[in-house]
Amino acid sequence: MCRRRPPPQKRRSSSSLTLLLTHDSFVFPHLDAPDKDDDNKRDAPASSSSSSSSSSSATKKTTTSSSSSSSSPNPHLHGLGGPSLPSTVLTVAFYVLLLFAVEHAVRHLVGTFAHVDPLLQIERNRHVLARHIGVDFVSLVVCAYVAIVNRRACQEMIDHGMSLLLLLLGRCRRGGSGGGEREMGKGRGDDGNGRAAAAAPATTTTTIPMCGEAFEERIFKYHPGSQRLVLFFFVYQVKNMHDTIYWNDGIEFVLHHILAGAAAWGGMYPGCCHFYALFYFGFSEISTAILCLLANFDPVHGIVGLDEAFPKTKLVLGAMFVVSFVVCRLVMWPFATYYFARDTMRAIKSDVPRATGRRGYLWVIYCCCVGLSLIQLLFAYMIVKQGREEIAKFMST
Repeated sequence: MCRRRPPPQKRRSSSSLTLLLTHDSFVFPHLDAPDKDDDNKRDAPASSSSSSSSSSSATKKTTTSSSSSSSSPNPHLHGLGGPSLPSTVLTVAFYVLLLFAVEHAVRHLVGTFAHVDPLLQIERNRHVLARHIGVDFVSLVVCAYVAIVNRRACQEMIDHGMSLLLLLLGRCRRGGSGGGEREMGKGRGDDGNGRAAAAAPATTTTTIPMCGEAFEERIFKYHPGSQRLVLFFFVYQVKNMHDTIYWNDGIEFVLHHILAGAAAWGGMYPGCCHFYALFYFGFSEISTAILCLLANFDPVHGIVGLDEAFPKTKLVLGAMFVVSFVVCRLVMWPFATYYFARDTMRAIKSDVPRATGRRGYLWVIYCCCVGLSLIQLLFAYMIVKQGREEIAKFMST
């Protein structure tokens, strides 16, 4: 009895107008086809003569290079081949409206508990709590969650960082027990017991973690989870820009949201750096999410008197922020930025086809990342100074 074959799956077009609400909305299997084709071509047996294959490959290279320069899609309109531009704009508008609805719901919820404390009876205070909790905190927690769920896209960097951390801890542990001399002996070709150590096997560049030669994979490969993450982050910047102007936070905040929004939009169109987007728009924002809760106690941008009403809550949030800032911004940030800057400069100077139309954005995001890295040191100084003042104030009371 013949078994009926299942109908072939239709290839979903990236140009269709759809609302991108699920992870599958960002998945386009055909984007992996070129890599698979290249692997098959490399593994295919040589059935023809070397002269004909070399001439045909040369002809194909010249033909593809000329055709790709003339018929390649505009990256500012098509990105890396993921969701269409109209679908992205439609989804951004939907989620911005959703953030307005969440903010209104949180404000209504806070109003139902206005009897708990007189500070909650002031309408401005309820608006501040709704903004910092319902918009800022919720948005950044969602971004961090999406990054954690899709962490396999940058698993190479995570594993490399963990291996370096374990190596550093191991050296520190052996340093106090006299193991440093044995390690030095091993480095000179000795196994630590006076015997000659065997020669280490040669390592190819493909097995070296975060190898510089594989920059194209990390800079220009499309990842559905990263595309979804940068869309969420851009939505948050749009809503935050509205709130900044409405509450008159200051021109420095306006410029910050413009740069952050431009960086997120560039991750989609022209599209690049999806490998590193999971850290910069996800993991690193964990400390910012805690800072948004701490902002409620600020006398200028928060609620006046909230720090006096709930001093222990402020102290706990402050301690959580300091720990998360040290881990995310002072430890993880320099590690990721080193490889990001190296791969970005390699991509800018390279002649790979996907660098065409994206070098300008890569220059901009490179300069912004360097500037933000320097600002981290200034933030660290401000945190230490403010932390001493808050601890002294809490101890005195």
